[in-house]
Amino acid sequence: MDKYRITQHDSDFIVTLKAGPTIDVCKTQDEAKQIIEIREHEDLILGTARRLVKEAVNELMRTHHIDRRTAQDWIKETVG
Repeated sequence: MDKYRITQHDSDFIVTLKAGPTIDVCKTQDEAKQIIEIREHEDLILGTARRLVKEAVNELMRTHHIDRRTAQDWIKETVG
């Protein structure tokens, strides 16, 4: 993924989103790379979770003949 980038500023390595905001400031480039690896893995987990929730909402709508908002409310209810 190329969502993140590392730039050097003085002796620090800055991890940013390509869209702009700084995520972390690291002392070494290896540390910055590790931060990016962690973030990319978290992005994959988030993407999977979103797909699963979308599938669950769609299944509730289909099975119980309810609208999307109601199905989303039921999913939210289950996770507290």
